[in-house]
Amino acid sequence: MVELIVFIVITAVVVVGLVAGMSGAVRTAPVPKAMHQGLQLAQGRMELILAQRSLPAGFAGFTAATFDPCAAPGGAQEACLAPTNYAVVAPCFYTGAGTCGFGAANTCQGGDVNYKCVRVRVTGPQGITVAEFDAMVANY
Repeated sequence: MVELIVFIVITAVVVVGLVAGMSGAVRTAPVPKAMHQGLQLAQGRMELILAQRSLPAGFAGFTAATFDPCAAPGGAQEACLAPTNYAVVAPCFYTGAGTCGFGAANTCQGGDVNYKCVRVRVTGPQGITVAEFDAMVANY
């Protein structure tokens, strides 16, 4: 019985030490904070972009030239601004078997022209990608 109590006490001390060390490291780590900020920026931009689909022009008016309300000349609105050290990389728009500016060729819904795809990428303070969102808009 005494050995069992000693084992439980020693195990509890070790676990408490590990948890305290890990929580301190996670709390001060900069990457989760940057990723969280990046996800918020990417989600906000994607919501602005997808709202363009609802405009009177509909699916036909949702084109590479009109899909991003933050693109010039109208991109100075506050909803389009990113905090210092963060950048929303120019969102990518492609249909069918188009190519996204972020790298390799992409296929939007197997090349079906009734779908248009959008990709938003956010870079963080070190210039690395911290978030990337993809969305598919259907012709309905």
